[in-house]
Amino acid sequence: MSGSHRVRRVQRERPRRRRRSGRRAAIVGAAGAGVAGCAVAAYLVLAGGGASGDGTGRVVGSATETSRTAGGEHTGVPDPCAIIGQDLVDRLAPGAERTEGDSYQGDDRQNQCVWGAYAGDAKRQLTVELRAIPAGGAATPTEAARTTFASERTADESGKGLLTGQKLTDKARLTDVGDEGYVVYSVDDGQGSGEAIGNVRLGNVLVTVHYSGSDDGEPLSSRTATAGTVTVAKAVVHGLDRR
Repeated sequence: MSGSHRVRRVQRERPRRRRRSGRRAAIVGAAGAGVAGCAVAAYLVLAGGGASGDGTGRVVGSATETSRTAGGEHTGVPDPCAIIGQDLVDRLAPGAERTEGDSYQGDDRQNQCVWGAYAGDAKRQLTVELRAIPAGGAATPTEAARTTFASERTADESGKGLLTGQKLTDKARLTDVGDEGYVVYSVDDGQGSGEAIGNVRLGNVLVTVHYSGSDDGEPLSSRTATAGTVTVAKAVVHGLDRR
């Protein structure tokens, strides 16, 4: 599945790391030669350079606020930790704390925030990533973002990149969030974890939300995971629209 993310599986112990994949490459490729296709991994992994974590799960880049061109396209992204209200985090992931994003490193154009609750009977992880796609070749930033989004949607909806034991069971297109969007759900019965991944495009910004977890060892249901993911995506889009 898409992207360049690193996500911990939600289970009784801190999960194993996921291999790297390609959302970072998609951003860099878009700047030089159009948009590179990118695989959306079911468990967020992204490697890059240019910033450092602050120990709270927030990746700190050189810009703290987004900025726009005259055409309304974003040249940077804000801190996702500042967009999501704590009340929403508490509702979806009770007791969760911001966690260090492993080796994820953001910059002005991409950033993420991770919240995790890994103890007890109700385990949860919520990850929000923002990416401002630059122009590529003759493509405007929005055109490049459309191409990147379409590539990631194809990969996610096909289940490409799933780890051993994971099974894609549900997928849906979103018509009321941003300019276009979709959500997919996968389950890993062996790990006792269910995860929804939502990807939404707003102009040239891609908003990717991962929401996963388990209750008493049973995977978080598709309905619960999907609803939570869509709620977060809507909150992020609303926050971006106001900046």
